[in-house]
Amino acid sequence: MKSMKKPNTAIDFTLHDNEGNRKSNSKRDEDILSSDDEDDREEDSDSMIESSEDEKETADAKKIRMAREYLAKMEEHDDDSSSAPSSGDEDGDDDMMNDDERISKKLEKRRLKQQGLYQRMVASEVQSSVESCWRDYNGSSSSAEVREQAQSWIQNDHLKLCRGHDLTPTCVALHAPTGTVAYSASKDNSILMWDVENQKRLHTIIPRWNPKDCEYTRNSGEVLAMCASDDGRYLAVGGRDATVKIYDVRQRSNTNNAVAMESASKGGNSNTAINIRGIVTTFEGHKGPVTALAFRSQSRQLFSGSDDRCIRHYNLEEMAYIETLYGHQNGITGIACHGIRYEMPYSVARDRTARAWKLAEETHMIYRGGAKISSADCISAIKDDYFLTGHDDGVFSMWLKDKKKAVVTVQQAHGKGTNSLPRGIVSCASLGGSDFAATGSNDGYLRLWKVSTGERASGRKLDSIGKIPLIGYINDIAIGPKARFCVAAVGQEPRLGRWDRVPGAKNRVAIVQLSRENSDESESKNNNLNEGDDESSKGDEIGQLEV
Repeated sequence: MKSMKKPNTAIDFTLHDNEGNRKSNSKRDEDILSSDDEDDREEDSDSMIESSEDEKETADAKKIRMAREYLAKMEEHDDDSSSAPSSGDEDGDDDMMNDDERISKKLEKRRLKQQGLYQRMVASEVQSSVESCWRDYNGSSSSAEVREQAQSWIQNDHLKLCRGHDLTPTCVALHAPTGTVAYSASKDNSILMWDVENQKRLHTIIPRWNPKDCEYTRNSGEVLAMCASDDGRYLAVGGRDATVKIYDVRQRSNTNNAVAMESASKGGNSNTAINIRGIVTTFEGHKGPVTALAFRSQSRQLFSGSDDRCIRHYNLEEMAYIETLYGHQNGITGIACHGIRYEMPYSVARDRTARAWKLAEETHMIYRGGAKISSADCISAIKDDYFLTGHDDGVFSMWLKDKKKAVVTVQQAHGKGTNSLPRGIVSCASLGGSDFAATGSNDGYLRLWKVSTGERASGRKLDSIGKIPLIGYINDIAIGPKARFCVAAVGQEPRLGRWDRVPGAKNRVAIVQLSRENSDESESKNNNLNEGDDESSKGDEIGQLEV
């Protein structure tokens, strides 16, 4: 019995030892595995820290890259038709800047433009360029030699007269972002698209009136006003048919556009290559001819004025009519709306008043020039607070929003006619947010002006800086980007009638070179908001009726 128990005990003991060994081995394995896991986790955490640092660096680099790409696009598609050249000192300053400073400067400039506080000085550069063009002319400077002067400018490639309209051109507009495309309209009902760089006709949007193809009379189809949106997408057209037509002038195909530009540069007909999107909608509601159109800057708000004494407000984002503005006592002749800081269009009419419409407050302000001032034919807003008007009696005036009367007045801006009476100003245009403006009449010259909008009364001036020979009625003017050129509608008759005629004048679209130099821009922040002083009171506010 005892001998039998011993082996069992030994067996039990042996089994127990084996189990203990297995447990200890498994424990050691667990310890080894756990230590390995800890090492792996430490390595993973280290790699995660390193990868997060790499990701952080990559994100910063991506931000810088995206900022540079954005600024490159801003430079490429700078839609400011009003940038200005500058001096070489600022070139040196830009060269000395690092990337961060240069980016900061450009973003600050962009912000000022969006807020309407960016000041561009272009008049001095235009003046020097025009003076150099006159030095190429060796003839007499008397008024009797205006035809010879115009011919000299054409021969020296300072001026190009483009043929395309049979009757008097009435209005012009520019493709705002680039200024490479211009539009013109005429009393022959036609609307043409022009390649400004190659000075060739690019496309016929509406052909001239043909009695065989048109059911309406030629007079009823006259185009009297036209304007283009800042994004270059829409072209608004108004005429004697009392309608406002909206055209989408974007190309359907970039390939077709390139072919058309190449064909136009070779002097060929590109109408078959260009294919614009065409008419979008037609707004009705006016009871008389549409004589004025204006887009608000940096938006798709459109304003139209008519002989029915009303101003109609549209929103092209939704292609909808918004409201009608009442107040003028006679036919409206001009509308302008810089409107970056304020939603405030300006208008002039045959009632010898100018008006500023406060849309948000549903009121408007009236500006009267006095008993001796006649009605205005044209208006242009150079800033949110300042606008210019040209009158029938040859008076060229600058107005401040908070002043009841004109702050600067130039008498006989275009001289006197054969009857010893001052020539009326037919058209005026300005470069928004700059110090440059131009006026047109029938004296044979397009006259250029430097506009000074100082904080004090002594700093507000209208100085003549030159003239360009153009024979005929200058019915409309559009100034291109950086004031490098301007486009003018020149014809034998005035825009709104046929009470006068310039014999020997040709119905042409004029492309005038204003500045050949293309240096960097000079910029200055317009810190003052041009608040009016206490010398004169504000305009009268009148309740505005709505429909």
